Amino acid sequence: MASPHSPLPESQSARSGSGTIRLLFLKALLDALADVGKRIDPLLREHGMFRSQIDTPYDFVPLHRYVALVEQAARKFHRPYLGVEMGATFGLAEMGPFYALLRASGTLRGALNYLALFQSRLQSRTLFDSRIDVDTSTYSYRIEDEGVWPRLQDSEFAMSGYVNLARQLTSPKWAPVAVHFEHSINGREERLSQYFRAPVLGNQLANALVIRNEDLDQSFASAIPSEDAKLRTILEWHLLDLMGPESTPSESFVSLTRDVIARWLGRTHVDCATVAAELKLSERSLRRRLTEEGTSFRELLQDARKERAQTILSKPGVSLAVAAEQLGYSDTAAFSRAFKEWTGVSPGRFLRKPEGKTSLPA
Repeated sequence: MASPHSPLPESQSARSGSGTIRLLFLKALLDALADVGKRIDPLLREHGMFRSQIDTPYDFVPLHRYVALVEQAARKFHRPYLGVEMGATFGLAEMGPFYALLRASGTLRGALNYLALFQSRLQSRTLFDSRIDVDTSTYSYRIEDEGVWPRLQDSEFAMSGYVNLARQLTSPKWAPVAVHFEHSINGREERLSQYFRAPVLGNQLANALVIRNEDLDQSFASAIPSEDAKLRTILEWHLLDLMGPESTPSESFVSLTRDVIARWLGRTHVDCATVAAELKLSERSLRRRLTEEGTSFRELLQDARKERAQTILSKPGVSLAVAAEQLGYSDTAAFSRAFKEWTGVSPGRFLRKPEGKTSLPA
């Protein structure tokens, strides 16, 4: 697989090509690198993009190309925190018509829920969801395609962008309770903590913001409930029409099952019955459909675990406990046994292999 310091190989890119992202996010990159001028143009062309495309912000580009572009730009122009810079300069005005909708949402929770509603229309094959607890809520972001890797800059752009939007909607001094990243942040903790003004953790299940419920539910100072309700309805209707329908999922039950497994793996218990319920099928029907397409639920779950294991174990400093959790195993012993069945070696021995040889057998 690709090292954390190299662009995504084209063979892997092709496999990851189903994800898309709107070109309005390209402007965030160009704004953050305004000081490099036209030196970025050859890099844009290398990834199949052009500066002029920011004039059509609602057009799509392949997600894997955009992510690879941002990663390579960070290296080429020696900007290790490029993603954070992008998020810090990405303002409400850059969201176009969303500016008014987010303002009219009335609360930070309402604004984030609107972003979740439009997620698949802004950037497909990407998780953005929330979990509400007693005192806090956690908003998680993760590209569901494990083949789109490395993606450190994209993850830090997303988290810093959400925080910047929250500060513009509430107060410049606003801060989350904590910030999680799926990648290692060794050597990056101080800079990240300074921007977020909160504890930052790496090697987590997903990129996430932990936010106080009282912050989420406090009304914006400028909120006018009766007028905002009417405005929200009008804006939501027009934006849904402008953005078009959500991406239509493949009719292949293999693809649908893979998508559900990827979304839930490491976040909740994954078995055939619960995936079938998500797809509104009986477990027996799902197993039959998968058999007709030449595979089984067990094979798809194992493939998902193997693919994610390769991604996780490529991260520097990751522990076996974190790897086991992200792969949905109850403990490290169960993960180690499964891993040895796949590869013939223990996870520890696998991690000690020479650079460039840490890949799982097909």
